[in-house]
Amino acid sequence: METGSPVTPSVTGSPSFSASAPSLTRQTLTQSMIGLAVPAVVENLLQTLVFLVDTLLIGWLKDPATLAAVSLASLFLNTANQIFAAVAITATSLVAHAWGAGEFERARRTAAQALSVSVGLAVVSTIVLWPAARPLMTMMGTSERAIDLGTLYMQTILVTSVLSFPMLVLNGVLRGSGDTRTPMAVAAAMNVINVIGASVLVFGLGPFPAMGLQGAAIATAGARLIGGLLSLALVMSGKRFLALSWRDVLRVDLALARRMLSLSLPTAGETVLMRLGFMLFIRIVSGLGEASLAANQLAVNVESLSFMPGLGLSVASTTLVGQSLGARRPDLAEETVRIALRLSMLVMGLLSIVFALWGPAIVALFGSTPEVSYLAGRAVRLSALEQLSIAAQMVIAGSMRGAGDMRTPVVATLIGTFAVRVPLVYWLAVTLGWGLDGVWIGTAVDWGIRGALLYLLFRRGDWKRAWM
Repeated sequence: METGSPVTPSVTGSPSFSASAPSLTRQTLTQSMIGLAVPAVVENLLQTLVFLVDTLLIGWLKDPATLAAVSLASLFLNTANQIFAAVAITATSLVAHAWGAGEFERARRTAAQALSVSVGLAVVSTIVLWPAARPLMTMMGTSERAIDLGTLYMQTILVTSVLSFPMLVLNGVLRGSGDTRTPMAVAAAMNVINVIGASVLVFGLGPFPAMGLQGAAIATAGARLIGGLLSLALVMSGKRFLALSWRDVLRVDLALARRMLSLSLPTAGETVLMRLGFMLFIRIVSGLGEASLAANQLAVNVESLSFMPGLGLSVASTTLVGQSLGARRPDLAEETVRIALRLSMLVMGLLSIVFALWGPAIVALFGSTPEVSYLAGRAVRLSALEQLSIAAQMVIAGSMRGAGDMRTPVVATLIGTFAVRVPLVYWLAVTLGWGLDGVWIGTAVDWGIRGALLYLLFRRGDWKRAWM
């Protein structure tokens, strides 16, 4: 195919799609990427705000034990979320590849199996995590009160997990077809519900008593339930780029389900390894004291806002790389990665300046105790060191997954987490006595090594042949 010819799949059969895939050329790549990335950035921001609102409201209770409980419980809940995100990434990649090749029926079958697999995994995850909540909290070595509160928070949110976890996968299959606006709309609805519900239930308003942390958990669980129902209803409505019927969902395709799980395993394994390393990392932070643990969580929540541009461009790159390779245009796939890298490093580089200059002022908005605010402000300033590396890591890893290369990002995570982050953070924070400053300096070194490794592997170009 000549360079510059558009990627325009023709519709075969009569699948239930309301739009055809967009044409892609070198000239339209930047526009297509921004069109996909902006809704994805907003969606990721809104998804992050669901737990961030809880942290913000709990921070105003000025109770380090409660804030530590939310911190640790969110760690395990986010670990579960990431397992479903692994299935979502695989679904995005497979749907995008089929979409780029013009095989819309294959895209729909893939989406249906992704939904079926995610519901089954959600049931299993709930059965496993519910009784494990207290042992997991206890393992982190925090106070008895924080363990009690964290267990309550975690179990309350798990009540609605059978629909809230599959929501992540439904959003993934929509992105694979180029629809990033629907997930954004769902995330917006979730946040409105969560902000109103948590504000009322945490502090008490009208006939509702002040419930503190339990109120935040109930509001978040309810918001996630409604988000799952909305995603399911929209996908089944027939009005999206990619629409399913109940017959599609109930039809069993064991070969496709096995392939999906097989492709998801490396990403899920990366998640488990990363979270295991993060648990060891948090265990080190926990040993620095409750104030340091609470400050670390505040800093992580603030820094997570800067991840949004990288995550959004990673989502766009995953979709466009998959569609380009599906249309047998590796030149467009490589150009996609380069454009995404330039954009993400520009935006996150600017955010690093914001953090370096105004980190403590941003943390002050959370209204915690003076000690926690001071420590968190220093941590946010140090996070400026890692923004460019995170931008590179997110975009390149997402692009490789869009190409079907699920293993290379796992290698980078394994090396960064266990060979660099955990031992270096322990040495700096504990052995040298640098405390929370050592934690964030060690983390910045980890991201730097990880980003550099992925960039070198990207330059080799093996990822472009993963589907071949």
